[in-house]
Amino acid sequence: MVRQLTLWFAVAVWATLAGAATAQDKVTFTNLESLLREKPLQPGGPTAEIVATRHVDASELQVVVAKKIDLHTHEDTVHTVYVARGAGVFRFAGEARPVKVGDIVTIPKHVVHGFEAQEGSEPLVLLVVETPS
Repeated sequence: MVRQLTLWFAVAVWATLAGAATAQDKVTFTNLESLLREKPLQPGGPTAEIVATRHVDASELQVVVAKKIDLHTHEDTVHTVYVARGAGVFRFAGEARPVKVGDIVTIPKHVVHGFEAQEGSEPLVLLVVETPS
């Protein structure tokens, strides 16, 4: 079941990255490895980076690489986050919960939240769908 959900989410994400095709648009392909190689986190640099983004209508899809995303809120968007790589902790509203590959977290607007990769592990790779609410 988790594998089917993971496959479904990955297909939805890449379909969103490709966008809705029109007569003038070309079908394009990419993969997560290529996106991550193009914009790796640099030692001593930021602890999180958006490596790809795509707007579709009012929503936005982001591919985020993160060692740590500080606590923050979103005032007018709901975030659905799929953990594509890594393991760590999701902090929210004074609580903490472990996250791992395959987890999907829905974060309502106004909820204080952040992520942190597990100590000594690879950075988290998060596929984030941001939707106005």
